[in-house]
Amino acid sequence: MKKILFLFAMMAVVSSQTAFSQDITLTFTGARTDGAYVILDSVQVQNINHSWTETVVYPDTILSFSQPVTGVSDVQGFATNLSAYPNPFNGATKVAVTMPQSGNATVQVFNLAGQKVVEQVVALEMGNNLLEVRLQEPQVHILTVTTPQGRRTIKLINSQSGSENAVLNRGTGVIIDKRQSAQTFQIGDSLKITGFTSQLGSIMISREQILCPAASENITLLFDTVPEDGILPGSFSVSAEKEVRFAKGNLQYTTTGTHAVAGGGTAPGTWRFAPHQWDTIGALNRNVSSSYTGWIDLFGWGTSGYHNTNDLYNTYYQPYSIGNYTTIIHTAFNYYGYGPSTNMQDTNFMGTSANYDWGIYNAISNGGNRPGLWRTLTQAEWSYILESRSTDSGVRYAKATVNGVAGVIIAPDNWDTATYHLDSVNTPSISFTANVITAAQWVSVLESAGCVFLPAAGLRTSIVVAQVNIIGIYWASTCWNCSVSNNISFQRNICSFSYYSGNARYYGHSVRLVTNDK
Repeated sequence: MKKILFLFAMMAVVSSQTAFSQDITLTFTGARTDGAYVILDSVQVQNINHSWTETVVYPDTILSFSQPVTGVSDVQGFATNLSAYPNPFNGATKVAVTMPQSGNATVQVFNLAGQKVVEQVVALEMGNNLLEVRLQEPQVHILTVTTPQGRRTIKLINSQSGSENAVLNRGTGVIIDKRQSAQTFQIGDSLKITGFTSQLGSIMISREQILCPAASENITLLFDTVPEDGILPGSFSVSAEKEVRFAKGNLQYTTTGTHAVAGGGTAPGTWRFAPHQWDTIGALNRNVSSSYTGWIDLFGWGTSGYHNTNDLYNTYYQPYSIGNYTTIIHTAFNYYGYGPSTNMQDTNFMGTSANYDWGIYNAISNGGNRPGLWRTLTQAEWSYILESRSTDSGVRYAKATVNGVAGVIIAPDNWDTATYHLDSVNTPSISFTANVITAAQWVSVLESAGCVFLPAAGLRTSIVVAQVNIIGIYWASTCWNCSVSNNISFQRNICSFSYYSGNARYYGHSVRLVTNDK
């Protein structure tokens, strides 16, 4: 039985040395699909044959199996961003900084109130440098490193009171930690490798790789990336462990052109995100049909264009599909005809039914133009964002009118109330005029600080469009039963906000996609 070593790499050329030349060493490198290298926060290794899973967490660069390892040399790798370890920490942590050339860097640390608690100018060498950061107050801090080449920022979480606020230069090097595992490996075992990174912000999970190593290998884990013009800067917690970032506008579709779909091949039509967050199609959605060449943005649930041919009851799956209670075939399996039905393995947008999700199945032309980069929030995630989420400021959402359009503003986790004062926050029973914001204010202040705006785009029943600029309803990826699917809705006329509402699948509602951040 062989021992296997797992090592991280953060540059194109990696040197690794080990005292056990007869053992297998797997070296992992993170890279974007455009060729740029990224920091691997962690790599998950699943042994399919022996049903164990091991996660190697950066900067734990070495993971050994079977027996303790001695005499292992440090792995020399070059990061491309800031990284801290440990994080969270108790009073002090190490921060790795990479410099493209030698020079001075200004290191600043700010607390949640925006106060600068420490500032230090340090002389850094080209390549990897180590800083020690000591903080007195147990809370979230923001560390910024500014050099002539630009500025990098990282969030630091101090869990315990420290002795001082200070930044100390510990010279060159990388953060190295070594740990051991009791897991075993045999030649011929199949390993499923998945990488994770927070550097990209937009996409966290690499493409999976399956390999059966019989000798040492260098493995490049590829991360699909979303262009910055398709994604908003703010980060939003959807659970205690997961964060997302929103698309820059509501989802729209036209029957002209073609686009790539999951599983290979193309499908008719073009998908895009609205140019502005307040943009809606409105009454023109009444023209929805297979021959209409204008844009639409109100869709039946699960109308991504995907059709599971095993589902004989689902005939209304195109984005231009319409129907109502009387026109859609009723069956015990799929009462209203849209999306996955209960005779399938999954009734939500997951597992074998994941392709019913608009973002998973389709390439979005201004959102990376590749399938699988986006997804729809679950009902629990919508609820967490709007009702349960803890933010730096305490602000989760506020009703508003932006550029004359009614809707709801969702503030990012790190929202600073000094950026812009929002009235009547986290209050569902309030009118949209509680906050009136111009287009210039929105673009230059709120959107640039990470805010999301969900416009009240109305709803469609068959070819009837109603309540534009009065009600907003956004689909979730989950459903209540075979006829009713989850959504969030907000209205002007009764000044309410519902997190848990469900509507029949044949209604046309808005879709706002997200991409995983953490």
